[in-house]
Amino acid sequence: MADAKLKIFIVDDHYLILQGLSSLLLDEPGFEISGVTNDSTQVLAMLDKCPTDILLTDISMPNMSGAELTASVVKKFPHIKVIALSMFNDPVIVNQMMEVGVSGYILKATSKAELIKALNTVANGRTYFSSLLPDEFEKNDALSRFTTREIEIFRLIVKEFNNKQIAQKLFISERTVETHRRNILRKADAVNIVGLVKYAYENKIV
Repeated sequence: MADAKLKIFIVDDHYLILQGLSSLLLDEPGFEISGVTNDSTQVLAMLDKCPTDILLTDISMPNMSGAELTASVVKKFPHIKVIALSMFNDPVIVNQMMEVGVSGYILKATSKAELIKALNTVANGRTYFSSLLPDEFEKNDALSRFTTREIEIFRLIVKEFNNKQIAQKLFISERTVETHRRNILRKADAVNIVGLVKYAYENKIV
């Protein structure tokens, strides 16, 4: 399994973008294109038939936006990681996409090397933000130090979910939740939930 290729599904309403991204990844031995479409409304049905590890999605699309698609994919296919691909480098938009569940955010002006880095980072359970994002995003956002699962649990803790409720919502054990909680406290340099809430709001995690 160590040599298994990462299966990437790409959705963008511009055919040239689809063709370009597919060509870039086809040249890379560690990746496989599981599917492509320019119709975001077809993605959920296609993912039912196309085993996928990472969904690479545009944000601005007709009929169903990238945010709406991401929320649906995260709910129906929790094992699939989502990376937003966008023209917009606005930190507000980045945070909005993080709130609906993306594990990464890269700009369409990014290099092939950074695209590959983003895909591998997300595949390893980390979040990734484009190096082309403005400095204020890097300064104000601390999400990159947490895994995608930790961010999910962090937000539920701030909403006052207890371990049992979090475990039921995410379909994991309470022991796993407790382990994540300890890691979150350590990474946020907090000693209790009050400290976590303060950290979350200061760093726009909620």
